[in-house]
Amino acid sequence: MTRTHNEAKEIILRAISPKKAPELLTIELAKGRVLAKDIRAKFDIPEAPKSAIDGFTFDLESIKEYPATLKIIGESRAGGESCPSIKGAEAVFTMTGALVPKGADTAVRIEDVIVEGDRVTIQKAPRKGDLINPKGDEVKEGELILEAGALLDSKNIALLANLGFYQVYVYPRPKIGIIVTGDEVREPWENPDCIGVRNSNLYILKGLLSPYADIHYYGIIQDELDKMTPLFDQALKENDLLLSSGGASKGKYDFTKTIAKELNLDIDFTHTNIRPGRPLIFGRRKGEIFMGLPGYPSALMVNAITFLLPAIRKLAGLKNYKNSTISAITKEPLRSKMGRVDFVRVKLEVEDGKIFIKNSGSQQTSNFLTLAKSDALAILDEEHATAKEGDIVEILPFWEL
Repeated sequence: MTRTHNEAKEIILRAISPKKAPELLTIELAKGRVLAKDIRAKFDIPEAPKSAIDGFTFDLESIKEYPATLKIIGESRAGGESCPSIKGAEAVFTMTGALVPKGADTAVRIEDVIVEGDRVTIQKAPRKGDLINPKGDEVKEGELILEAGALLDSKNIALLANLGFYQVYVYPRPKIGIIVTGDEVREPWENPDCIGVRNSNLYILKGLLSPYADIHYYGIIQDELDKMTPLFDQALKENDLLLSSGGASKGKYDFTKTIAKELNLDIDFTHTNIRPGRPLIFGRRKGEIFMGLPGYPSALMVNAITFLLPAIRKLAGLKNYKNSTISAITKEPLRSKMGRVDFVRVKLEVEDGKIFIKNSGSQQTSNFLTLAKSDALAILDEEHATAKEGDIVEILPFWEL
């Protein structure tokens, strides 16, 4: 059963949702997790007016002409709980981040004034409020800061700490099982031979998915149906989603569809209209989800980027789980066929602020080198086929992955 590119994406994403209840973690352990509940500010930032510089704070309205000489009545340091109140022609030396004294509304930098003993002379008139961060200027109490579904990366963890949050509710990381099939597959550390191929598919999947999920690798299994079926059954039960690579096509030893039927999976489709990577099996069994990916690394990678990665992000709880594309201008024709969605390997060039793309070499499914050395995939949809020089097309940059 063949589905279009868009139909396949919709079927997969409809079947996916975070499956487990959120858990409460400290922010040290929450990095890389997805936030399960909105975060609202518990207090204003700054909590009171604070100085943006090392300098002097004073009451602007008390000064009638410039230069103006004010009496220094004390200092306010960062972390200090109290500081003098200002009355009339007085000033307080106020350090960066320190509380602004009561009665003061303006600050000047220390390098812009003249200090002589307990007197400070201000040469030029500042504007009222200069160099002071007002209460709540950055964040106001009750303000929505992070929405549920946000990835807690390094900057968001630091933001939580800055807001006074030490524990937050996050989604558990999904469990993803990976089975590699094929008599011909060899691990990278094994001695090469003329009939073998390297197990690069595991590393493609780990690289794309491990930021969002925990990976359980079941190893390479030979093309023997009586051994494959029980392993697939076990792995389906142990994971939120099971992936296999290889065996998804129509060869004599391509057993993945047969296994799916023996395990009573409801198969939604076995092929899509994309290139490279037309064979793709997607099936379900009482909440268990299976995706059978093709064996060629380039075909597997395109399928993993297009269909699998958004699904894993959604399974992890991310709100913005879909792939992001940008527009680029073709520097040469990019070939495709009507009725097919082609993911063309391209190199990027930036000229005068515009992004241009060129074919990066062989587009053969069997050639992984050109895909690995590309900067992006140009998406040629089924309605437009070949893109001419100067056409604007959507691309999926690899820096987005």
